[in-house]
Amino acid sequence: MRILIVDDSPLMRMIIKDFLKNEGFEVYEAGTFPEAQKLSVSLRPEVIIKDLFMPDNDAMESIRYFLKDNQRVKIIICTTENSREQIVKALKIGARDFILKPLKRTQVLRVVNRVAFS
Repeated sequence: MRILIVDDSPLMRMIIKDFLKNEGFEVYEAGTFPEAQKLSVSLRPEVIIKDLFMPDNDAMESIRYFLKDNQRVKIIICTTENSREQIVKALKIGARDFILKPLKRTQVLRVVNRVAFS
């Protein structure tokens, strides 16, 4: 299963990637929205884990873009608990679930497995 991690923080990408690679997932990463767009088109990931707030794009517009580009992709947003209103908006427009920072391995794996195999 191909998973694309989209986060402007190299540390966050590395942490999530390590969690997922150790479970056998095929993991790719993008640090910018344009990079994520290119990878999404070429890789056709089954799951995208996207930081809700990135400096180079609007969170809701990027979710809409990924869903329009690939109607089968399942989006998981990654954010802090302080973003409840934005989490609800993201879920209403098509994100499947969310992961809260600070990241915990068990939470990441539980959410990814639930979304990926549903």
